[in-house]
Amino acid sequence: MRPSQRVGIKDVARAAGVSIGTVSNVLNRPELVSPPTRAAVMSVIESLGYVRLAGARQLRGNSSSQLLALYGVDVTNPLDAALTAGVERAAEEAGLGVLMCGGGHEPGRMHRDVALLAAHQVRGVVIAACSDAKQAVAACVERGVACVVTGQDLTAVGACSVTVDDRAGGRAAATHLLAQGHRSVVVVAGPGPMMHRRRQGVLEALKETGDGSFCAGELATEGISVGAGRDAGQRLLGVTPRPTAVLCFHDLLALGLMQALHEAGVRVPHDVAVVGYEDLAFASAAVVPLTSVRWPARSLGMRAGRLLVEHTAQAAHEHVHEVLAPELVVRQSTLSGPL
Repeated sequence: MRPSQRVGIKDVARAAGVSIGTVSNVLNRPELVSPPTRAAVMSVIESLGYVRLAGARQLRGNSSSQLLALYGVDVTNPLDAALTAGVERAAEEAGLGVLMCGGGHEPGRMHRDVALLAAHQVRGVVIAACSDAKQAVAACVERGVACVVTGQDLTAVGACSVTVDDRAGGRAAATHLLAQGHRSVVVVAGPGPMMHRRRQGVLEALKETGDGSFCAGELATEGISVGAGRDAGQRLLGVTPRPTAVLCFHDLLALGLMQALHEAGVRVPHDVAVVGYEDLAFASAAVVPLTSVRWPARSLGMRAGRLLVEHTAQAAHEHVHEVLAPELVVRQSTLSGPL
């Protein structure tokens, strides 16, 4: 059956070989259905593209839903929490509410989540930066759900997007260290495309010096955490000669690194200057307040939410990609020049 055709609950029941009541239970009271039967019915729902019009009765006669959805956020992550606040602010301005959908990495989870959002007739979806954002956009486009992506440019696959210029952030941090007199700097970076863009910005700053005196190394980490930063700090202590500055591409990495340096008696910033990235709340409250590149997560969410509202309010809409600027916030962790 083609996706453009309306699939009903009877079609699902027939294809799955179960009763209509069983399909209804899977959708509304899944705990009453055995796991094998539930999985079989969900597989048919996904393959047929069935969309349950959960709000049809309430929304009948309305031109659109009063809900935006936010997909793929982890509210325990400070940046995701700030992004969420921005989306909620944009929704509030438009008299709308926000439905949260955390997402996940289990097989088929993302398609089921998008189907659920479509079933609730959300006006549109803000998709947070995540590894399956491209697939999430494709699923939204397939089901006719408007979407806006944060953190990467996906206009080519059918979505507006809003990102932060991480190359400019990396360049600003490196330029600041150059201005402080540092010529031997180590970068501490985790995996992912944002880290790559920050690294590109550092390299651009080095080329702009033009004198070839800037020496840059890198300590790679497998993840982004205080523990990963401590491990990088331990490895830094073994580097000879020791760099005069460290540029960490996340504040958690910077915090862990500073802990390792402190335990070894290495002073920040007198012996080693440290720069972080994202400017989380603890950056200004650290024992040595941390210089950091502020990543405007709340503004990102607010702009994404406003774009989504604009998109769904217009009959004809052209997808756009917008870029926000980060800001270097200078604090004590870099305010003493190299010895």
